[in-house]
Amino acid sequence: MEKYMQQIRDWWKNLENRKKRNYIVLLISIVALIVFFSILLSRKNYDFFIGGLDQANAGNIVTRLEEMGIDYKVDDYGNIYVANQNVSELRMKLASEGSLGYNLQGYELLQNQGFGATSYDKQVNYQIALEGELSRSIASMESVQSARVHLVIPPRTYYQVGESPKPSASVLLVLNPGASVTSNQIKGIINLVSGAVAGLQPENIKVVDNFSNDLSAQIALGEDVGSADTKFKLKAEIEKYYKEKVENGLQSVFGLGNVVVVPEIELNWQKIEEEQRMVEPVVDENGIILSQQTKTEQSSSSPNSGGVPGVDSNIPPYTYQTPTSTGNYYSSSDVITNYDVNEIYTRTIEDKNGEISNKSITLFIDFQNSKVGDSQELRSQIKTAVATAIGAPEDNISLVDIQFNRDLEAMRADIEYQLQLRRQRITNIVIAIIVIAFIMMLVILIARARRVRKASQLVEERKRQLESRVEEAMKERGVEVEEVSPEQERFREIVTLAENNPDEVADIIKSWLKTR
Repeated sequence: MEKYMQQIRDWWKNLENRKKRNYIVLLISIVALIVFFSILLSRKNYDFFIGGLDQANAGNIVTRLEEMGIDYKVDDYGNIYVANQNVSELRMKLASEGSLGYNLQGYELLQNQGFGATSYDKQVNYQIALEGELSRSIASMESVQSARVHLVIPPRTYYQVGESPKPSASVLLVLNPGASVTSNQIKGIINLVSGAVAGLQPENIKVVDNFSNDLSAQIALGEDVGSADTKFKLKAEIEKYYKEKVENGLQSVFGLGNVVVVPEIELNWQKIEEEQRMVEPVVDENGIILSQQTKTEQSSSSPNSGGVPGVDSNIPPYTYQTPTSTGNYYSSSDVITNYDVNEIYTRTIEDKNGEISNKSITLFIDFQNSKVGDSQELRSQIKTAVATAIGAPEDNISLVDIQFNRDLEAMRADIEYQLQLRRQRITNIVIAIIVIAFIMMLVILIARARRVRKASQLVEERKRQLESRVEEAMKERGVEVEEVSPEQERFREIVTLAENNPDEVADIIKSWLKTR
């Protein structure tokens, strides 16, 4: 062992100072890397588990993590981090236990109902389960961290006086930090809740966020504004259509820039709902029978026996006398029928839906500049043609002969000329910059070539000086000059020059490398 240590000491002593410094730096770097990786591997890696919960739910999760023996930490924002765990598996395990976040029960609540549950209990449990399912569905949406749904569903009853109450709902959204919901997302939430509850209208659903903002009110306002904006855009599009249609026809006659068309289109957005109820009497016994009562009466009388009063008439042989009168019979029948009156109910809905109610157009024509003769007959023909083209009465067409102000065109031409001059100036500047850059590059290349040539001349001069010095030295010593080949002589010159003037040789080599 001592032998190896001595060899190491000798090896270290024989090293140059520069190499010693390199080895020391290398050794320190290796030790630092070992320490760094040791600390990195020994420290616990905490992954984000869950965040944004209230204190009650966060406390339940922390208690459960402590029971499971999992290391965790909580930051200042209430976010929980766990160490060296499969976060997805742990999150699913706690969610199945009901310990993760909001413990909302859905339709599984209906499976635990007892046999003694009343109809009221079943209705309440169904409402709670429906609220839980809707809350889960909304919480799965983007930008929504959690949600709560509160439903107000009137109980079903067959003894309702007046109009039955309508169901309503309220939705609370807890958004992710820095997130927001769009109008389409709010509409989707409202339609989702409305479709899940029978008889629930979208206007009876209120949506608020965790900052107490009434999102459903913003949607209603946005729809009104959007409807007005849509109506205005439709009016502008229709006016643009008629403007282009009339202008294209008139400009082909009067020339470009001599006709201006200003249309005015009126749209009817009126919506009329009319209800009519008419009651008519029964005619010719044609109607719905409400009740019918029949009354029948019958009566009859028998004939009397006739004969001579006394004993003889009663002693045999009997003698019978034919009845002198017949019996009476009476029969009557009354039918009383009550008919329902004829009732006609009519509901008429008339929605104009942006129907064009009136069209009027004003024409401004510069007859003087158009070189088209002006006459009353021509004006009448123009009005008739335009009225026929747009399907409007001729009285709604106005024609004005006016000389247009051409200053705007002159100003526009001047602006166009100035822009053209500016573009030309910019083009000249760019060309000048390119030319100057090319000249500068050419100057640099020429200077570099001169430098290389000067360096070559310097080498030749140094060569001649060395040759003369060598010859003089050999003559003084009486040594004959050996015959050497040109390659050997050139190699010696280069070696000598490199030893005596290393900086100059380095400059020459750099110049060669740059030129190549």
